[in-house]
Amino acid sequence: MYTTMDDEEDPVELEINVHLSKRLSSNLYLLQYPVRPSFMTYDNVELLSGKVKPNQKKLELEVALNTKSKHYCNSKGEQFALNVDGRNPDASSFYSSDKMDKQVLSSYPSGTNSGRYALGYLKDGDLFLSPVHAQVQMKPSFHYLDKSDTRAESKLAAQEAGDSSQDEGEEEAKAVTVKFARPESDIAKARRLASFGHMQKLQEEEAWVPLRFSNTYTEASERDLRSLSLKSEETSNEFHVESSEYLKMLMAHADEVQHEKPAMPSNVLSLTQLKSMPLSDQVKALLTNAKVIRFNQLLHLLPQGTDPQATLRAIQIVAVLVQGCWVVKSEILYPKDGCSPNSGISSELLCRGRDFVMWRFTMSRCVTRKEIASVVKLPSEDVKDILEQMSHIKVNHGWEFVFEHDYDFTDRYQEIVERQNMLWDAKFQTLSKQLNISEAQEKKIREIAAAEAQAERPRRRRTSRTRKRTLSGRSISDHSDMETEPFDIDHLSKNDKSSSSSHNHNSVLNGATMEISHDINNSDNTSQEFRTELHKFIKEKLCSRYVLSISELKRLLNMKLSQAPPGYILNKGVTDKLCEQTVIEIGGIVLNTKWQEEAMFMFVDTGDELEPVRKAIYESAKTSNRLMKKTVMKNAEAISGKAFPENTVKNVLRDYCVNKNAQWFLKCSIDAS
Repeated sequence: MYTTMDDEEDPVELEINVHLSKRLSSNLYLLQYPVRPSFMTYDNVELLSGKVKPNQKKLELEVALNTKSKHYCNSKGEQFALNVDGRNPDASSFYSSDKMDKQVLSSYPSGTNSGRYALGYLKDGDLFLSPVHAQVQMKPSFHYLDKSDTRAESKLAAQEAGDSSQDEGEEEAKAVTVKFARPESDIAKARRLASFGHMQKLQEEEAWVPLRFSNTYTEASERDLRSLSLKSEETSNEFHVESSEYLKMLMAHADEVQHEKPAMPSNVLSLTQLKSMPLSDQVKALLTNAKVIRFNQLLHLLPQGTDPQATLRAIQIVAVLVQGCWVVKSEILYPKDGCSPNSGISSELLCRGRDFVMWRFTMSRCVTRKEIASVVKLPSEDVKDILEQMSHIKVNHGWEFVFEHDYDFTDRYQEIVERQNMLWDAKFQTLSKQLNISEAQEKKIREIAAAEAQAERPRRRRTSRTRKRTLSGRSISDHSDMETEPFDIDHLSKNDKSSSSSHNHNSVLNGATMEISHDINNSDNTSQEFRTELHKFIKEKLCSRYVLSISELKRLLNMKLSQAPPGYILNKGVTDKLCEQTVIEIGGIVLNTKWQEEAMFMFVDTGDELEPVRKAIYESAKTSNRLMKKTVMKNAEAISGKAFPENTVKNVLRDYCVNKNAQWFLKCSIDAS
């Protein structure tokens, strides 16, 4: 338990009373002018008239034009007036002169929920808030230009009516058939009331309400302004609730957020929105986005404390097991009655072809596009899309499954593996009939798969329970516990040059297993591409967050991997040691202190004038994760030889620390969580 610092560390600057005024809440409109520069206001422009439709929150203003301005073209103005009012203007004419002397501004919805905004008025140390009724954008409207077309049409109709009356004699009597409308059902009535035509009719039927305009600093405006600041004798319920309830009142409701949330790209998943879903929907959203995922990666992306058994039940509904990894089911990606965006093939054929591809990957690590296309009989574009969802191209091998076999999962959950194998056997029996797979083809595929499994998988078994600690403080089994069977050792010793790169070790960090492939260090081309992408990723995160723990960095990496396409270079794995080396190479600092329980990284070499303050924060973090603002200011002055303002130091502290109970704690530290 920590003692509280002095009050001067974070003093209260000002206390004011807040009053909620609702006298004009139904009449306050916030007007925006998006097509007019900010320096050209309408303050000095004469407002001729105004009207409003309160139900639709639709506003229309008529503003005068300065016809004597040097920028006004008289000939064009006369031409516009002639087109609108004709050659013989009367009392119903739109313009009051023979020139275009006014314009109309009509309101359009701004797309923002006005319920989040209020008008604030500070008077005598009290703040008066009045909710804004509507927020609209005023843009020029030219509907009056249609008067010339309407006048021409009416004139033509009158001429036709006159001609017909002269040419025709007495009209002959005609039989009239009377029809009675059928009684309208409830469903038909509901559809009619919800139709666009009905809505438009209601909008047109709403009458315009004329407005009274009062300019700034007039007596009427001053009276309305005073009404905003009048204190009500009644107490407001909004300020007599618990803190938690008042916070909920200030925050937008979920339906409002959903209504205003901008459309995101199809390959981007909002983790904030994800946390508000039920567990089954969270699993479905992650699988649909990632296509293929390991179980430990899925647990890492779900909220902390999620029950693994409940996650297992949810994932089996939306995914199938392939090589210890979970692949989203075909019917989820290709819903019923859908079709391919490439070729227009029905979703039923796409599901059938994709199920066969997944079954082939359950049998072997690699498949060839030619073999798949010959069986599923789908267009090449669709076959390529299916393969790219769960595999990547491997030179001289074809398409390799995107992840290594997750033996950790298959060894731990053998019952689920057996159940999934039974499901795949039943699925293949159906596929063999639908795709006309002969027994000879099936036998050949199984023989190749058996030979590949015997050659590529060194069977591992546990012989002890020795455990060690990673940088994150979590314990893992020592790699010396893992032994290979004698047959596999002899096989590997004969083919160590060709097969050593296919053997992978596991690096477990913060509960997530990331596989590390040895060919990253052995192949110069792959290593260079891998390191370049890793440099780019870590630099982006470290330069924007300034301080990161190894577990937080891994979490960010798993988020990126879940949204990355199959075959992404960083899927090959990232170790703790490689992260530390990369941080040092990009100019970061690795914290090594007594108080921390996992590796911490900081970025202080920014090259700006505030770099001494950042270095002072680093020096303070060497001894404790709790920092003193006065100590940081003193150390920064000693480093640079000049004093920094208190607000400047406080702003830099916010980059590295969180303020909790008037104390500054380093981000990602245990005590600050």
